[in-house]
Amino acid sequence: MPLPAVAFYSIYEVSARWGCSAADVAGWAASGHFKAMIGIEPVQCGEELHGGLVEVSLAEMMPLFRRFGPSDETCHLRRILPVGGETWLRVTEPSEGILVRATDLMFPAEAVHRFEEERELLRRSSHGTGAGSRYDWEAMTIWLFKRLNEMGFPASQAALIAEVQDWFIANSTSGDVPEESTIRKRIAPIWRAVRGSD
Repeated sequence: MPLPAVAFYSIYEVSARWGCSAADVAGWAASGHFKAMIGIEPVQCGEELHGGLVEVSLAEMMPLFRRFGPSDETCHLRRILPVGGETWLRVTEPSEGILVRATDLMFPAEAVHRFEEERELLRRSSHGTGAGSRYDWEAMTIWLFKRLNEMGFPASQAALIAEVQDWFIANSTSGDVPEESTIRKRIAPIWRAVRGSD
């Protein structure tokens, strides 16, 4: 039985899919084209305790996505909308609000796919020189750079290829995953340039 389709995309995965900046994605979400969510530990909202997945207002997070000048690394959110709720709740404890980073943002895959279909974002041109790739190599490359920046290279090229294959398994919407040999062709030149032969 194949794994379920991906449930959420990060803002950087969405920007890679659509070939635009994270600031563009944030702006569209802030304008109401689709909702943004984060996962939180329980926080106090008046008399009530709320945690888990909650909707957040991107308009209140725009300092993380400035178009000019440096963006903030974190912000504090003081309002949340519980899943299924209709009323935004004020976070009373912690009093400073919920600390959020851009990487905490999640966009429901269903909303992302609907946005893509409405705007025909993934339609391939019939005038191209060949068929479009069936795998999301761009999003994987962004994830790979982030992973290598944060954690460095694994002990072997085989371990890195396995991690990339795991990424495709977790993020494939169709269940299709590239063969190990296909991944190796993409990873091997990077590995050789940085680490030499395996």
